[in-house]
Amino acid sequence: MPYPSTIDGIIGAWVGAFLTLAIYSYILYKETKVYRFAEYLFVGSSFAVALATSTQQIYNQIVLRIASGQYIYIVGVILGLMLLTLPFKSVRWVSRYTVMFLMGLGFGVTIRGALTANIVGQIRGSITPPGATATALDWFNFAWICLGTLLVISYFTFTIEHTGWYFYPTKLGRYILLVGLGAYYGNTVQFRMTMLAGRVQYLLQVFKIIPWP
Repeated sequence: MPYPSTIDGIIGAWVGAFLTLAIYSYILYKETKVYRFAEYLFVGSSFAVALATSTQQIYNQIVLRIASGQYIYIVGVILGLMLLTLPFKSVRWVSRYTVMFLMGLGFGVTIRGALTANIVGQIRGSITPPGATATALDWFNFAWICLGTLLVISYFTFTIEHTGWYFYPTKLGRYILLVGLGAYYGNTVQFRMTMLAGRVQYLLQVFKIIPWP
């Protein structure tokens, strides 16, 4: 793909380069007016996109359905309008019904999803042995996952004092937990560095230091 030759393509490339340098100026130098401009532009554009998306969703999911005869959605409109009374002290109590409804619904959906995905799914995945075509490495990974899970759980078992023979599995479980957290943190840093490398590559391409993809 050659370097952008159209006006909108060139302007878009240089605006992207300018905003990238403006954001990184906070790290490389200090907080400046250029950084604040880029920050405010990002927040404003994000809010505008969210507002446009929400408006379109309200029209498609509520207005059109009510117009087609699905009047049950009027209940959601009423609850949403009740929530708008939150900033006003005299009628703030009206919004509490919507908040209670949202909290109850959210807790119910979250607890069900958490039990299925984070508890039942994790236990099922940990105790399910490999199939008949599994290799020795698969069985080793299965045994290591089961052992590591039990050792980490033993570290968080506070009904038994971590002394005597119980001290060693809890200590090993703590080390396994630290290794897991370190790997998770390393993965996060690697992802951030990948994003940084992508922006640096973009700047080098805009300034024609390296070929445009």
